[in-house]
Amino acid sequence: MKLLRPILLGLLAGGALLAGLWLGRMPAALQRGTPAPRLEKRVVTRTFHPAARPPPAVAAAALQAGEPPAASGMSAEERQLLKLQRKLDKPGAKPNEALLKFGSAEALRAFLARAEKAGLKVLGQLGGLNAARVGYEQLGQLRDALGAEGEAEITIEPNYFAHVPDILQKEDRPSGGGTVEFNGASFFQALGATGDRSGWGVGVMVAVVDSGVENHPTFAEHQVTHVDLVNDGQPFDGHGTAMASLVGGGNWQAAGVAPGVQILDIRVADANGSSDSFTLAQGITQAADSGAHIINISLGSYGDSFAVREAIAHALSKGSVVIASAGNDAAANLLSFPASLPKVISVGGVDANFSQAYFSNSGPNLDLVAPAVGIRSAYGKSYVIVGDGTSQATALTSGVLAQALASGATTTANAADWLKQHAKTLGLAPERGGAGLVQIK
Repeated sequence: MKLLRPILLGLLAGGALLAGLWLGRMPAALQRGTPAPRLEKRVVTRTFHPAARPPPAVAAAALQAGEPPAASGMSAEERQLLKLQRKLDKPGAKPNEALLKFGSAEALRAFLARAEKAGLKVLGQLGGLNAARVGYEQLGQLRDALGAEGEAEITIEPNYFAHVPDILQKEDRPSGGGTVEFNGASFFQALGATGDRSGWGVGVMVAVVDSGVENHPTFAEHQVTHVDLVNDGQPFDGHGTAMASLVGGGNWQAAGVAPGVQILDIRVADANGSSDSFTLAQGITQAADSGAHIINISLGSYGDSFAVREAIAHALSKGSVVIASAGNDAAANLLSFPASLPKVISVGGVDANFSQAYFSNSGPNLDLVAPAVGIRSAYGKSYVIVGDGTSQATALTSGVLAQALASGATTTANAADWLKQHAKTLGLAPERGGAGLVQIK
Protein backbone atom coordinates (compact mmCIF):
# COMPACT_ATOMS: atom_id res chain seq x y z
CA MET A 1 0.00 0.00 0.00
CA LYS A 2 2.86 2.36 0.78
CA LEU A 3 4.23 1.91 -2.74
CA LEU A 4 0.78 2.09 -4.36
CA ARG A 5 -0.19 5.40 -2.73
CA PRO A 6 2.61 7.49 -4.33
CA ILE A 7 1.79 5.94 -7.69
CA LEU A 8 -1.90 6.88 -7.36
CA LEU A 9 -1.02 10.39 -6.26
CA GLY A 10 1.29 10.74 -9.24
CA LEU A 11 -1.42 9.63 -11.64
CA LEU A 12 -3.90 12.05 -10.11
CA ALA A 13 -1.43 14.92 -10.35
CA GLY A 14 -0.66 14.06 -13.97
CA GLY A 15 -4.36 13.95 -14.77
CA ALA A 16 -4.93 17.30 -13.12
CA LEU A 17 -2.08 18.78 -15.13
CA LEU A 18 -3.49 17.45 -18.39
CA ALA A 19 -6.97 18.67 -17.47
CA GLY A 20 -5.58 22.10 -16.70
CA LEU A 21 -3.79 22.28 -20.00
CA TRP A 22 -6.95 21.20 -21.89
CA LEU A 23 -9.12 23.72 -20.05
CA GLY A 24 -6.63 26.44 -20.82
CA ARG A 25 -7.10 25.81 -24.57
CA MET A 26 -10.90 25.75 -24.38
CA PRO A 27 -13.02 28.81 -25.23
CA ALA A 28 -14.08 30.74 -22.15
CA ALA A 29 -17.73 29.92 -22.74
CA LEU A 30 -17.06 26.21 -22.60
CA GLN A 31 -14.88 26.62 -19.49
CA ARG A 32 -17.92 28.15 -17.80
CA GLY A 33 -19.93 25.01 -18.48
CA THR A 34 -21.85 26.10 -21.60
CA PRO A 35 -22.88 23.03 -23.64
CA ALA A 36 -20.89 22.43 -26.82
CA PRO A 37 -22.71 23.26 -30.07
CA ARG A 38 -24.41 20.31 -31.73
CA LEU A 39 -22.74 19.14 -34.91
CA GLU A 40 -25.10 19.31 -37.91
CA LYS A 41 -22.89 17.26 -40.19
CA ARG A 42 -19.68 15.33 -40.02
CA VAL A 43 -16.55 16.31 -41.89
CA VAL A 44 -15.31 13.38 -43.94
CA THR A 45 -11.62 13.23 -44.74
CA ARG A 46 -10.84 12.28 -48.31
CA THR A 47 -7.63 11.48 -50.11
CA PHE A 48 -6.54 14.30 -52.41
CA HIS A 49 -6.22 13.31 -56.09
CA PRO A 50 -4.62 16.03 -58.25
CA ALA A 51 -6.25 14.73 -61.46
CA ALA A 52 -9.75 14.35 -60.05
CA ARG A 53 -12.59 15.89 -62.13
CA PRO A 54 -14.50 18.69 -60.34
CA PRO A 55 -18.22 18.36 -59.61
CA PRO A 56 -20.49 19.98 -62.28
CA ALA A 57 -21.36 22.93 -60.02
CA VAL A 58 -17.69 23.71 -59.43
CA ALA A 59 -16.90 23.34 -63.11
CA ALA A 60 -19.79 25.63 -64.04
CA ALA A 61 -18.54 28.28 -61.61
CA ALA A 62 -15.07 28.04 -63.11
CA LEU A 63 -16.44 28.44 -66.62
CA GLN A 64 -18.57 31.40 -65.54
CA ALA A 65 -15.47 33.02 -64.04
CA GLY A 66 -13.71 32.73 -67.37
CA GLU A 67 -11.47 29.77 -66.60
CA PRO A 68 -10.32 28.11 -69.85
CA PRO A 69 -12.25 24.87 -70.50
CA ALA A 70 -9.08 22.78 -70.41
CA ALA A 71 -8.27 24.01 -66.92
CA SER A 72 -11.65 22.96 -65.60
CA GLY A 73 -10.82 19.27 -66.06
CA MET A 74 -14.12 18.57 -67.84
CA SER A 75 -14.67 16.32 -70.80
CA ALA A 76 -15.64 17.78 -74.18
CA GLU A 77 -19.22 16.60 -73.66
CA GLU A 78 -19.45 18.30 -70.28
CA ARG A 79 -18.06 21.55 -71.67
CA GLN A 80 -20.60 21.49 -74.49
CA LEU A 81 -23.40 20.88 -71.99
CA LEU A 82 -22.35 23.89 -69.92
CA LYS A 83 -22.13 26.11 -72.99
CA LEU A 84 -25.64 25.09 -74.00
CA GLN A 85 -26.90 25.80 -70.51
CA ARG A 86 -25.38 29.29 -70.54
CA LYS A 87 -26.93 30.02 -73.94
CA LEU A 88 -30.41 28.86 -73.04
CA ASP A 89 -30.83 29.85 -69.38
CA LYS A 90 -31.79 33.48 -69.99
CA PRO A 91 -34.40 35.74 -68.35
CA GLY A 92 -37.73 35.47 -70.15
CA ALA A 93 -36.87 32.18 -71.88
CA LYS A 94 -39.33 29.30 -72.16
CA PRO A 95 -37.95 26.39 -70.14
CA ASN A 96 -36.77 23.25 -71.93
CA GLU A 97 -36.96 24.79 -75.40
CA ALA A 98 -34.39 25.95 -77.94
CA LEU A 99 -34.42 27.64 -81.34
CA LEU A 100 -31.84 26.45 -83.83
CA LYS A 101 -30.76 27.93 -87.16
CA PHE A 102 -28.79 25.91 -89.70
CA GLY A 103 -26.57 26.92 -92.56
CA SER A 104 -28.57 24.98 -95.13
CA ALA A 105 -31.73 22.97 -95.65
CA GLU A 106 -29.59 19.81 -95.77
CA ALA A 107 -28.10 20.57 -92.35
CA LEU A 108 -31.59 21.09 -90.95
CA ARG A 109 -32.79 17.76 -92.35
CA ALA A 110 -29.77 15.95 -90.96
CA PHE A 111 -30.38 17.43 -87.52
CA LEU A 112 -34.06 16.46 -87.56
CA ALA A 113 -33.04 12.85 -88.22
CA ARG A 114 -30.67 12.93 -85.23
CA ALA A 115 -33.20 14.75 -83.07
CA GLU A 116 -35.67 11.87 -83.13
CA LYS A 117 -33.00 9.39 -82.09
CA ALA A 118 -31.86 11.68 -79.26
CA GLY A 119 -35.40 11.95 -77.87
CA LEU A 120 -36.00 15.60 -78.81
CA LYS A 121 -39.47 16.85 -79.66
CA VAL A 122 -39.58 18.99 -82.81
CA LEU A 123 -42.17 21.68 -82.04
CA GLY A 124 -41.98 23.58 -85.31
CA GLN A 125 -39.95 24.50 -88.38
CA LEU A 126 -39.32 27.61 -90.44
CA GLY A 127 -38.23 26.07 -93.71
CA GLY A 128 -37.43 29.34 -95.44
CA LEU A 129 -35.13 30.31 -92.57
CA ASN A 130 -33.69 26.81 -92.03
CA ALA A 131 -34.77 27.06 -88.40
CA ALA A 132 -36.40 24.70 -85.94
CA ARG A 133 -37.97 24.84 -82.49
CA VAL A 134 -37.26 21.87 -80.26
CA GLY A 135 -38.22 20.75 -76.79
CA TYR A 136 -36.22 18.51 -74.48
CA GLU A 137 -36.54 16.84 -71.10
CA GLN A 138 -32.80 16.77 -70.47
CA LEU A 139 -30.30 19.17 -71.98
CA GLY A 140 -28.08 16.21 -72.80
CA GLN A 141 -30.62 15.18 -75.45
CA LEU A 142 -29.98 18.43 -77.31
CA ARG A 143 -26.22 18.06 -76.90
CA ASP A 144 -26.36 14.54 -78.34
CA ALA A 145 -28.43 15.65 -81.33
CA LEU A 146 -26.07 18.53 -82.10
CA GLY A 147 -23.00 16.33 -82.10
CA ALA A 148 -19.43 17.33 -81.32
CA GLU A 149 -19.19 19.87 -84.14
CA GLY A 150 -22.72 21.25 -83.80
CA GLU A 151 -22.17 24.52 -81.99
CA ALA A 152 -19.76 25.89 -84.58
CA GLU A 153 -22.27 25.42 -87.39
CA ILE A 154 -25.63 26.00 -85.72
CA THR A 155 -27.02 29.18 -84.15
CA ILE A 156 -28.65 28.32 -80.82
CA GLU A 157 -30.85 30.60 -78.72
CA PRO A 158 -33.72 30.47 -76.21
CA ASN A 159 -37.34 30.67 -77.26
CA TYR A 160 -38.38 33.83 -75.43
CA PHE A 161 -41.87 34.52 -74.16
CA ALA A 162 -43.63 37.38 -75.95
CA HIS A 163 -46.73 39.08 -74.59
CA VAL A 164 -49.54 41.43 -75.38
CA PRO A 165 -48.48 44.44 -73.27
CA ASP A 166 -50.00 44.83 -69.82
CA ILE A 167 -51.39 48.19 -68.83
CA LEU A 168 -52.27 49.75 -65.49
CA GLN A 169 -55.95 50.01 -64.69
CA LYS A 170 -57.38 53.52 -64.63
CA GLU A 171 -57.51 53.62 -60.85
CA ASP A 172 -53.81 52.68 -60.71
CA ARG A 173 -52.57 55.45 -62.96
CA PRO A 174 -49.92 57.71 -61.51
CA SER A 175 -50.67 61.36 -61.01
CA GLY A 176 -49.08 63.86 -63.33
CA GLY A 177 -48.64 64.14 -67.08
CA GLY A 178 -49.51 61.70 -69.78
CA THR A 179 -52.88 60.55 -68.44
CA VAL A 180 -55.42 62.79 -70.22
CA GLU A 181 -57.83 60.72 -72.32
CA PHE A 182 -58.90 61.38 -75.88
CA ASN A 183 -62.66 61.81 -75.72
CA GLY A 184 -64.77 59.74 -78.07
CA ALA A 185 -63.32 59.81 -81.57
CA SER A 186 -61.12 62.86 -80.98
CA PHE A 187 -58.00 60.80 -81.61
CA PHE A 188 -58.95 60.76 -85.31
CA GLN A 189 -58.82 64.56 -85.37
CA ALA A 190 -55.40 64.42 -83.72
CA LEU A 191 -54.21 62.27 -86.63
CA GLY A 192 -55.80 64.52 -89.25
CA ALA A 193 -58.08 61.62 -90.22
CA THR A 194 -61.27 63.61 -90.78
CA GLY A 195 -64.10 63.49 -93.29
CA ASP A 196 -65.46 60.41 -95.02
CA ARG A 197 -62.97 57.59 -94.52
CA SER A 198 -65.12 54.74 -95.81
CA GLY A 199 -62.92 54.21 -98.88
CA TRP A 200 -59.59 54.67 -97.14
CA GLY A 201 -57.11 51.84 -97.46
CA VAL A 202 -58.73 50.06 -100.42
CA GLY A 203 -56.31 47.64 -102.05
CA VAL A 204 -53.97 47.46 -99.04
CA MET A 205 -53.51 44.37 -96.87
CA VAL A 206 -52.62 44.85 -93.21
CA ALA A 207 -51.54 41.78 -91.24
CA VAL A 208 -52.47 41.98 -87.56
CA VAL A 209 -50.03 39.57 -85.90
CA ASP A 210 -51.62 39.34 -82.49
CA SER A 211 -54.04 37.34 -80.34
CA GLY A 212 -56.65 36.72 -83.04
CA VAL A 213 -59.46 38.77 -84.57
CA GLU A 214 -63.06 37.80 -83.90
CA ASN A 215 -65.99 38.44 -86.21
CA HIS A 216 -67.05 41.73 -84.68
CA PRO A 217 -69.83 43.75 -86.42
CA THR A 218 -67.40 46.61 -87.11
CA PHE A 219 -65.76 44.52 -89.84
CA ALA A 220 -67.27 44.20 -93.30
CA GLU A 221 -68.14 40.81 -94.72
CA HIS A 222 -65.08 39.07 -96.14
CA GLN A 223 -62.81 41.87 -94.86
CA VAL A 224 -60.89 39.61 -92.47
CA THR A 225 -58.95 36.46 -93.37
CA HIS A 226 -58.06 34.26 -90.42
CA VAL A 227 -54.90 32.23 -89.79
CA ASP A 228 -54.54 30.56 -86.37
CA LEU A 229 -50.99 29.50 -85.49
CA VAL A 230 -51.92 28.78 -81.87
CA ASN A 231 -54.93 26.60 -82.66
CA ASP A 232 -55.58 25.62 -79.06
CA GLY A 233 -59.38 25.76 -79.17
CA GLN A 234 -59.43 28.38 -76.40
CA PRO A 235 -61.28 31.73 -76.43
CA PHE A 236 -59.37 34.61 -77.99
CA ASP A 237 -57.79 37.37 -75.98
CA GLY A 238 -59.62 40.53 -77.15
CA HIS A 239 -56.45 42.50 -77.88
CA GLY A 240 -56.16 41.40 -81.52
CA THR A 241 -59.76 42.39 -82.31
CA ALA A 242 -59.14 45.81 -80.79
CA MET A 243 -56.03 46.35 -82.92
CA ALA A 244 -57.74 45.25 -86.13
CA SER A 245 -60.68 47.57 -85.46
CA LEU A 246 -58.37 50.58 -85.04
CA VAL A 247 -56.76 49.76 -88.37
CA GLY A 248 -59.88 49.04 -90.38
CA GLY A 249 -63.12 49.03 -88.38
CA GLY A 250 -66.10 50.43 -90.29
CA ASN A 251 -68.77 51.01 -87.65
CA TRP A 252 -68.72 54.44 -85.99
CA GLN A 253 -68.86 52.86 -82.54
CA ALA A 254 -65.54 51.07 -83.08
CA ALA A 255 -64.13 52.82 -86.11
CA GLY A 256 -60.70 52.48 -87.66
CA VAL A 257 -58.57 54.82 -89.72
CA ALA A 258 -58.86 52.88 -93.00
CA PRO A 259 -62.07 50.80 -93.23
CA GLY A 260 -61.29 49.77 -96.81
CA VAL A 261 -58.24 47.63 -95.94
CA GLN A 262 -58.07 43.89 -96.14
CA ILE A 263 -57.12 42.50 -92.73
CA LEU A 264 -55.00 39.37 -92.47
CA ASP A 265 -55.54 38.05 -88.95
CA ILE A 266 -52.58 35.94 -87.85
CA ARG A 267 -53.11 34.61 -84.35
CA VAL A 268 -49.83 34.07 -82.50
CA ALA A 269 -50.92 34.69 -78.87
CA ASP A 270 -53.11 32.48 -76.69
CA ALA A 271 -56.09 33.23 -74.48
CA ASN A 272 -53.76 34.88 -71.95
CA GLY A 273 -52.09 37.08 -74.55
CA SER A 274 -48.89 35.00 -74.41
CA SER A 275 -46.76 34.01 -77.36
CA ASP A 276 -43.09 33.26 -78.02
CA SER A 277 -40.29 34.22 -80.39
CA PHE A 278 -40.74 31.26 -82.71
CA THR A 279 -44.50 31.66 -83.13
CA LEU A 280 -44.08 35.41 -83.66
CA ALA A 281 -41.46 34.68 -86.34
CA GLN A 282 -43.87 32.23 -87.94
CA GLY A 283 -46.58 34.87 -88.02
CA ILE A 284 -44.32 37.53 -89.53
CA THR A 285 -43.07 35.12 -92.19
CA GLN A 286 -46.57 33.99 -93.10
CA ALA A 287 -47.80 37.59 -93.30
CA ALA A 288 -45.00 38.50 -95.70
CA ASP A 289 -45.50 35.40 -97.82
CA SER A 290 -49.23 36.19 -98.02
CA GLY A 291 -48.50 39.59 -99.54
CA ALA A 292 -49.17 41.87 -96.58
CA HIS A 293 -48.18 45.47 -97.29
CA ILE A 294 -48.08 46.31 -93.56
CA ILE A 295 -47.37 43.96 -90.64
CA ASN A 296 -48.72 45.32 -87.35
CA ILE A 297 -47.05 43.89 -84.23
CA SER A 298 -48.64 45.23 -81.04
CA LEU A 299 -46.88 42.73 -78.78
CA GLY A 300 -43.31 41.87 -77.93
CA SER A 301 -40.68 40.93 -75.40
CA TYR A 302 -37.24 42.03 -74.24
CA GLY A 303 -35.49 38.95 -75.58
CA ASP A 304 -33.56 39.63 -78.80
CA SER A 305 -34.32 36.70 -81.09
CA PHE A 306 -32.51 35.74 -84.30
CA ALA A 307 -35.70 34.00 -85.46
CA VAL A 308 -37.70 37.22 -85.23
CA ARG A 309 -34.84 39.25 -86.72
CA GLU A 310 -34.61 36.98 -89.72
CA ALA A 311 -38.38 36.82 -90.13
CA ILE A 312 -38.45 40.61 -90.25
CA ALA A 313 -35.56 40.68 -92.74
CA HIS A 314 -37.55 38.22 -94.85
CA ALA A 315 -40.63 40.43 -94.64
CA LEU A 316 -38.67 43.53 -95.64
CA SER A 317 -37.21 41.67 -98.61
CA LYS A 318 -40.77 40.86 -99.69
CA GLY A 319 -41.71 44.56 -99.58
CA SER A 320 -43.65 44.54 -96.31
CA VAL A 321 -43.49 47.38 -93.78
CA VAL A 322 -43.20 46.26 -90.16
CA ILE A 323 -44.68 48.52 -87.45
CA ALA A 324 -44.31 47.61 -83.76
CA SER A 325 -45.24 49.01 -80.36
CA ALA A 326 -42.59 50.57 -78.12
CA GLY A 327 -43.95 48.88 -74.98
CA ASN A 328 -45.92 49.87 -71.90
CA ASP A 329 -43.38 49.58 -69.09
CA ALA A 330 -42.50 53.29 -68.73
CA ALA A 331 -38.92 52.21 -69.41
CA ALA A 332 -36.31 54.81 -70.28
CA ASN A 333 -33.88 53.97 -73.07
CA LEU A 334 -35.50 50.58 -73.65
CA LEU A 335 -37.93 49.71 -76.42
CA SER A 336 -39.76 46.43 -76.63
CA PHE A 337 -38.44 43.88 -79.12
CA PRO A 338 -38.89 43.95 -82.13
CA ALA A 339 -39.68 47.69 -82.00
CA SER A 340 -36.07 48.21 -80.94
CA LEU A 341 -34.77 47.01 -84.34
CA PRO A 342 -33.59 49.82 -86.64
CA LYS A 343 -35.65 48.80 -89.70
CA VAL A 344 -38.88 48.35 -87.75
CA ILE A 345 -41.07 51.46 -87.41
CA SER A 346 -41.41 51.87 -83.64
CA VAL A 347 -44.37 53.73 -82.16
CA GLY A 348 -44.79 55.24 -78.71
CA GLY A 349 -47.84 56.87 -77.17
CA VAL A 350 -49.12 60.32 -76.19
CA ASP A 351 -52.17 61.50 -74.29
CA ALA A 352 -54.74 64.11 -75.36
CA ASN A 353 -52.42 66.93 -74.27
CA PHE A 354 -49.67 65.42 -76.48
CA SER A 355 -47.53 64.60 -73.48
CA GLN A 356 -45.75 61.28 -73.46
CA ALA A 357 -48.20 58.67 -72.19
CA TYR A 358 -47.42 57.69 -68.63
CA PHE A 359 -46.69 54.08 -69.63
CA SER A 360 -44.88 54.57 -72.94
CA ASN A 361 -41.32 53.28 -73.25
CA SER A 362 -38.57 55.59 -74.50
CA GLY A 363 -35.41 55.09 -76.50
CA PRO A 364 -33.18 56.48 -79.22
CA ASN A 365 -34.75 54.19 -81.85
CA LEU A 366 -38.26 55.53 -81.27
CA ASP A 367 -39.63 56.73 -84.63
CA LEU A 368 -43.08 58.18 -83.98
CA VAL A 369 -45.88 58.62 -81.48
CA ALA A 370 -49.66 58.34 -81.83
CA PRO A 371 -52.73 58.65 -79.56
CA ALA A 372 -52.58 56.04 -76.80
CA VAL A 373 -54.75 57.13 -73.83
CA GLY A 374 -58.52 56.64 -73.81
CA ILE A 375 -58.73 54.98 -77.23
CA ARG A 376 -62.09 53.45 -78.17
CA SER A 377 -62.06 50.16 -80.07
CA ALA A 378 -63.89 46.90 -80.68
CA TYR A 379 -63.40 43.97 -78.33
CA GLY A 380 -64.46 40.34 -78.47
CA LYS A 381 -67.44 39.49 -80.64
CA SER A 382 -69.70 42.44 -79.84
CA TYR A 383 -68.16 44.83 -77.30
CA VAL A 384 -66.67 48.30 -77.44
CA ILE A 385 -63.98 49.26 -74.93
CA VAL A 386 -61.80 52.24 -74.07
CA GLY A 387 -58.16 51.32 -73.53
CA ASP A 388 -54.63 52.68 -73.22
CA GLY A 389 -51.41 51.46 -74.77
CA THR A 390 -48.68 51.79 -77.33
CA SER A 391 -50.51 48.88 -78.99
CA GLN A 392 -53.32 51.25 -79.90
CA ALA A 393 -50.85 53.87 -81.10
CA THR A 394 -49.24 51.26 -83.37
CA ALA A 395 -52.54 50.14 -84.88
CA LEU A 396 -53.53 53.74 -85.61
CA THR A 397 -50.17 54.29 -87.32
CA SER A 398 -50.76 51.19 -89.46
CA GLY A 399 -54.12 52.61 -90.47
CA VAL A 400 -52.59 55.95 -91.43
CA LEU A 401 -49.92 54.26 -93.54
CA ALA A 402 -52.53 52.03 -95.19
CA GLN A 403 -54.34 55.11 -96.51
CA ALA A 404 -51.08 56.71 -97.60
CA LEU A 405 -50.26 53.59 -99.62
CA ALA A 406 -53.78 53.34 -101.04
CA SER A 407 -53.76 56.98 -102.14
CA GLY A 408 -50.33 56.74 -103.72
CA ALA A 409 -48.85 59.27 -101.28
CA THR A 410 -45.97 56.90 -100.61
CA THR A 411 -44.69 53.39 -101.24
CA THR A 412 -43.69 50.60 -98.89
CA ALA A 413 -40.03 51.32 -99.66
CA ASN A 414 -40.39 54.96 -98.55
CA ALA A 415 -42.96 54.41 -95.81
CA ALA A 416 -40.74 55.16 -92.81
CA ASP A 417 -39.39 58.37 -94.31
CA TRP A 418 -42.86 59.50 -95.35
CA LEU A 419 -44.31 58.97 -91.88
CA LYS A 420 -41.46 60.89 -90.25
CA GLN A 421 -41.52 63.75 -92.75
CA HIS A 422 -45.24 64.33 -92.27
CA ALA A 423 -45.28 63.88 -88.49
CA LYS A 424 -46.42 66.81 -86.38
CA THR A 425 -43.58 68.14 -84.26
CA LEU A 426 -44.23 68.00 -80.54
CA GLY A 427 -42.31 69.46 -77.61
CA LEU A 428 -40.82 66.08 -76.71
CA ALA A 429 -37.25 64.90 -76.79
CA PRO A 430 -36.63 62.52 -79.73
CA GLU A 431 -36.28 59.49 -77.48
CA ARG A 432 -39.72 60.22 -76.04
CA GLY A 433 -41.54 61.50 -79.10
CA GLY A 434 -39.54 60.36 -82.11
CA ALA A 435 -40.12 62.53 -85.17
CA GLY A 436 -43.50 63.56 -83.78
CA LEU A 437 -47.21 62.74 -83.96
CA VAL A 438 -48.34 60.58 -86.89
CA GLN A 439 -50.39 62.56 -89.43
CA ILE A 440 -52.41 61.67 -92.51
CA LYS A 441 -51.90 63.94 -95.55
